[in-house]
Amino acid sequence: MEHEDTTTKAQDNSWIVIGLMSGTSLDGLDVARARFEITNKGDWKGNLLNFDCFEYPEELWARLRSSMEMSAIDLKLLERDWSKFAAEKVTSFEKADLLSSHGHTVFHKPQEGITVQLGSGAILAAETGLPTVCDLRSLDVAYGGTGAPLIPMVDRHLFSDYDACVNLGGFSNISISTDEETIAWDMGPCNNLLNLLAREVGQDFDKDGAMAKEGLISDSLLKELLELEYHDLRPPKSLGMEWFYNELVPILVKNTGFSLENIMCTSVEYIAHTIAKDLPKGKVLFSGGGARNTFLMERLSKLVDGSEIHISQEPMLDAKEAYGFAFLGLQRWLLMDNVLDSVTGASRPSSSGAIWVP
Repeated sequence: MEHEDTTTKAQDNSWIVIGLMSGTSLDGLDVARARFEITNKGDWKGNLLNFDCFEYPEELWARLRSSMEMSAIDLKLLERDWSKFAAEKVTSFEKADLLSSHGHTVFHKPQEGITVQLGSGAILAAETGLPTVCDLRSLDVAYGGTGAPLIPMVDRHLFSDYDACVNLGGFSNISISTDEETIAWDMGPCNNLLNLLAREVGQDFDKDGAMAKEGLISDSLLKELLELEYHDLRPPKSLGMEWFYNELVPILVKNTGFSLENIMCTSVEYIAHTIAKDLPKGKVLFSGGGARNTFLMERLSKLVDGSEIHISQEPMLDAKEAYGFAFLGLQRWLLMDNVLDSVTGASRPSSSGAIWVP
């Protein structure tokens, strides 16, 4: 289906968009407010105006964590409550022209043709009064794509000064752009793994990797983790929490004879290896909460060869994904392609997302 060419319309305007992102690591709801404009040459410019991360109430956090095991009715009730929580936070920001919500991923099984992110566009639009874009992954999956990662389109347009961009969130992912195309993929687990281990001692995360730094690397555990089949697959490829719990966690359970510090230290080494092997030579921009883990970044710097590690400045360090989904929502609103088939392996690029107009 051919879309109306809205480039001319875009050249005459700039937009303020609010983006929402809730990662699988469950560290909170990221809300970014940004201005985007397009130049006469068709180049995009973006400016992050405001950002905040809102911690989930304990009861909502617990329900999100167990969402994969919920009944259909309980999942819809959770979506209702998540959407109302998100809408309340959006209305605390200054005015905007558009709201774009990635939502919170519950299931991501593109090989089976499904991806599910919580976030009711109807509730968000009704409660905020803003046109709302949501469900940004489903159309790409319908075209046979992996539905992820999506941020590479943002990297191509707004972070083109770098040879590659890496986000260290629940999973680590990378995008690499050339003049001809952009390719990207999930490299492996990151904060999902480290936070799971930190919760064993009642902490939400291992600040600066302090506990991991006290441990020793288990060569046998490291070898088993690195031999997970996913790491031998060629892109396009993406990960979901189903893989995390079904493939990775059982390896940890088998190795409970090791001290927690040793498992954490080995996990950091595993994450660093999965990232380092995929980095190109040149300037690489890192963002996401994992970039705050100084021990992880130290280990990574020891393993890279020819890559210059650059860490995003505050507040973009934490805001990049919410900022990125604001941009992708705007592209959908303008009927522009916002998903790259070169990244996801879909049969075609697409302008993905459902639009709700209050």
